[in-house]
Amino acid sequence: MIPKETIDEIFEAARVEEVVSDFVTLKKRGVNLLGLCPFHNEKTPSFTVSPSKGIYKCFGCGAGGNSVSFLMEKEHYSYPEALKYLAKKYNVEIVEEEMTEEQTERANEKDSLYIISKFAKDFFAKKLWETEEGNNIGLNYFKERGYSEDTIQKFELGYSPKQKDIFTKESLKKLFSKEYVVKSGLAIDLEKKGLFDRFRERVMFPIHSFSGRILGFGGRALNPNAKAKYQNSPESSIYNKSKILYGIYFAKNEISKKNNCFVVEGYTDVISLHQKGIENVVSASGTSLTIDQIKLINRFTNNITILFDGDTAGIKASFRSVDLILKEGMNVKVVSFPENEDPDSFAKKNTTENLTLFLDKNAIDFITYKAKILNAEGEEDPIKRVSIIKEIIRSIALIPDYLTRTEYCKMCSKLLDVKENVLLRDIDQERKRINLSINRETIAKEKPKKISANTKRKKYEEEIIRLLLNYGNEKISYGEDSLSICKFIFDELNSDNIKLEINPYNRIYSEIKELINKNNELSQAHFISHHDNEINKLCIDLLSDKHTISENWALRHKIYTNIESQNLKKTAEKSVLMLKLQHVHDEIKIIQTKIQNSNAGEKDISLLNNLIKIKNKISILVGRNSS
Repeated sequence: MIPKETIDEIFEAARVEEVVSDFVTLKKRGVNLLGLCPFHNEKTPSFTVSPSKGIYKCFGCGAGGNSVSFLMEKEHYSYPEALKYLAKKYNVEIVEEEMTEEQTERANEKDSLYIISKFAKDFFAKKLWETEEGNNIGLNYFKERGYSEDTIQKFELGYSPKQKDIFTKESLKKLFSKEYVVKSGLAIDLEKKGLFDRFRERVMFPIHSFSGRILGFGGRALNPNAKAKYQNSPESSIYNKSKILYGIYFAKNEISKKNNCFVVEGYTDVISLHQKGIENVVSASGTSLTIDQIKLINRFTNNITILFDGDTAGIKASFRSVDLILKEGMNVKVVSFPENEDPDSFAKKNTTENLTLFLDKNAIDFITYKAKILNAEGEEDPIKRVSIIKEIIRSIALIPDYLTRTEYCKMCSKLLDVKENVLLRDIDQERKRINLSINRETIAKEKPKKISANTKRKKYEEEIIRLLLNYGNEKISYGEDSLSICKFIFDELNSDNIKLEINPYNRIYSEIKELINKNNELSQAHFISHHDNEINKLCIDLLSDKHTISENWALRHKIYTNIESQNLKKTAEKSVLMLKLQHVHDEIKIIQTKIQNSNAGEKDISLLNNLIKIKNKISILVGRNSS
């Protein structure tokens, strides 16, 4: 574990403009730097870096963060990897803290499994290239499939010999513990009969992690009498099949570049497409996509294209995982290959140009594809047609975006010969049913919590936090006296016993108070490098809001307006008054509800009259109609 003091030192040393400029060309614009966003395609720069605040923000796609989050998003590093990258760049020494006994044991197991897996990968590769058996059986198999030596080496393919315990003996000879050799899944302990290799007489496909480490293996049997044609490593502390995509290590950069991810069924499909220059491709290893795999792809692109081999049963089995993709708000297209063809065989028979052309020409959106397949099945049966229409409605209802749902309705209306308004009505009902189900689950899990927050109060509380973060240490004058924005807001809200109620504004407010009490000033850096991702992201958004950009734009175009920082007193006073006004509105509403339910007493009526007077006074102060 990296100690907090070291993390603080890294954040202090890192300069966001230097980190970003390693990847993006930046030009000076006023106090900030401007460039083309690396996270979406744009021709007019909207990507802004603020050296004074230590943050970046794209006002085109919404991406924003600090030096660490930039590296995590751009280079797909984990949090510790990004910290280590910056530590190396700025010569900050990392001395990791001692872990608990349980953490140490867990870390040791993972490290041991990574080391054994790498050793196994090297062992299988050596047997493939340097032994007669490996050459005659394994290498010959790969070459018969049309793989070049460069491709075989790129994917680090290998061969596990016929001998029942050759790998196990070699690993124990190298002093690997029996416990971890078994836990890795590379050996099977039959107790009375001893240890045996799991993979025998098989060509080996190493499964790489996101960062390129070996997690496990897939083995294809070359002996026709083998019980299973394909065999995978069992789950372990480093290998979780539902969270891994075969080929992601080799495909991630190309997926980002092409803004699309092809998903195929098997290892050989991935390798054959790579060899033909189609590198933005991964495999779910013969299973339907899981939510974790979908989210992994979503880190690089919002677009998935599934390549089917024409097997209708297989396609229908994938419908559920495609619904998961739609629910995530991602776009799904489908390419179906000719009969008796799959991506592997089709890639071998076609040039790169023809293959690319085929994929582009035959990719259609999934909803249309699903409608065509199901509609063909129930063309003559009215009961089956109704069932099909309902199934398609369920899929469309999962899509979060209203306009996208509407467009799919138009297409499906023509395909299914059903009126568009009927589809929209049923989709709306299905969405209500889905939302009701989600709300019931939420209520069951979170009975003490409020299901929804007052949107106006949320807006006013957010404005208070925005002012504190941006101008908390700034002074405003009252006659001969002056006080900071922080003190002004704290005093005003305390005087009327008003607290921030909505999360995470209430947490940020409390932390700002603690910082002021401890250090007599607010530190933006504290929130820019905050350990809580929700607070970190919100604070960066509020520190890089539209006001900063509008000031730069006005100065650049020589339009001199009364910019916010010059009117802090009025801005702070109005923001506090608006929150107070909302607080009074809420109190009035509570008493009015009591009156309607005949539960109000004389004290309530008296309080209501006072609150109405206060509301009218505040409304006049903020220039609002008091009605």
